[in-house]
Amino acid sequence: KFLDEGPGSMRVGFHEEQEAYLASAKPLLRDVATMILETGMRPEEVFTICKENVHLDRRYLFVPKGKTRFARRNLPLTDTALSVLKRRVVKAKTCYLFPHRRDPNKPMGTIQKAHEEALEASKIKPRFRLYDLRHTFGSRSAMAGVDLATLKELMGHSNISITMRYVHPTPEHKQEALRKLERFNVEQVFALHEKPQKSPQKSPQSE
Repeated sequence: KFLDEGPGSMRVGFHEEQEAYLASAKPLLRDVATMILETGMRPEEVFTICKENVHLDRRYLFVPKGKTRFARRNLPLTDTALSVLKRRVVKAKTCYLFPHRRDPNKPMGTIQKAHEEALEASKIKPRFRLYDLRHTFGSRSAMAGVDLATLKELMGHSNISITMRYVHPTPEHKQEALRKLERFNVEQVFALHEKPQKSPQKSPQSE
């Protein structure tokens, strides 16, 4: 029996690429991409954000539905994500913060053309998909020390094995992990040899 096929290639962006990409992106794409990078949302979850699910005062966003039943979740907001939502809530003429350009009563369905233009302008190679920004969120969160159980809830996964697919430590992060182990080992050996030696007991003096 063959093993199950893997999840396919996943592209995780570097911070330099992020800056170049966002600088080249049109305002709408920049907001969509920022929301994915700051929350780990799926692109279609961002497209369908509704005003009634945005809780600016309590700094969280409710995702009512998505790819699976586990996609239903509350997402805490970073300052950057909060800033994007505040601006779009004010501008929104209907429920949707990212409305369809021809019918504001419907959510937008794609932003692929603007994405391709931003990649072309920023000259990023190899290219990445918009969805890869979600992979980037997952990988960065793991490297920042977010435990997998919490990351699973943030990303709306059904189990941690799926979350593991989004964890891609960079070579630098792996090197730092080994440096941490090396420092730990040195400290333990140093502590072992620095333990105070027990002084021999004196024999009782004869009277």
